[in-house]
Amino acid sequence: MLFWRQLGLLIFALGFTAFVLGAACTPSSSTSAAPPTTEFDQQRAWNDLTAQVKFGYRIPGTKTHMKTRDWLAAQLKASTTAVTLQPFHHHRVGEKDVAMWNIVADFTGTGAAPREKVLLCAHWDSRPFSDHDPDPAKRKTPIDGADDGASGVAVLLEIARQLKAQPIARDVEIVLFDGEDFGPGIEDMLLGSQYYANQLSAAKPSWGILLDMIGYKDLTIYREPTSEKAAPKVNDRVFYAARALGYLRTGDFIGFVDAPYPYDITDDHTPLNKAGVPTVDLIDFDYPPWHTTGDTIEQCSAEALKVVGKTVLLAIQE
Repeated sequence: MLFWRQLGLLIFALGFTAFVLGAACTPSSSTSAAPPTTEFDQQRAWNDLTAQVKFGYRIPGTKTHMKTRDWLAAQLKASTTAVTLQPFHHHRVGEKDVAMWNIVADFTGTGAAPREKVLLCAHWDSRPFSDHDPDPAKRKTPIDGADDGASGVAVLLEIARQLKAQPIARDVEIVLFDGEDFGPGIEDMLLGSQYYANQLSAAKPSWGILLDMIGYKDLTIYREPTSEKAAPKVNDRVFYAARALGYLRTGDFIGFVDAPYPYDITDDHTPLNKAGVPTVDLIDFDYPPWHTTGDTIEQCSAEALKVVGKTVLLAIQE
């Protein structure tokens, strides 16, 4: 059934792509124009993914969590001096308050003021439970979170290095959210993005891109419906960039499918959109090891990180 659903979506995507190219995009009329170039070191991003997993479980309230926080902040400080920790606390019913931190890094653009500011974000915590594990005996075991958390963060760390080496016209704010997967229920999730959204001032970002579960070795990213409703122009940017780079998925080649995903996803983009920052969610939710002990580094690939990283870099420049 999954094969036929994906085949149908691919057929739809081909027709939809032809429509978008004819009606919405404005590339050069020259047919010999060279494809756009964006730099992205997939090996460095892969090293960042593996480093996070090697720290262990990044669960709020643990020593490993704090060590990872300090390491992430140090990585970002190597790319910009404007790195701050945004502390907050969360009280889960029946338990003590737990300290959490969003990690915020700002990059000043080269354009004339006032500049547009774009938000790039991911969550850096890992799930304390494997509540979807096929083995009931493992469902209280924390997950490695190689794809679910570490992959998006790894891409943003490398994007930060690229922004230092080659600044763009726009201001960029990179935020690593804490407490996204704390759980077990939704009332105890999306904690960092909710806190960030509640603290926004009038100088909030104009739009944003969220990266969540984008490192799968069989990566497929569709247009997420909530993103399409709240931030269609941002989605257009992303999928146009993917098309320009040759990252629309065909056959076994991983990448983007310019067609709608079958159902809405509640994620860190939800509170951001409610706060008036149109944000899209780049996510491959057809990920079999989701919230299981199988979410390990073996499920990820450096190629997937590159595909997403280069697409995002082009999208924020065009």
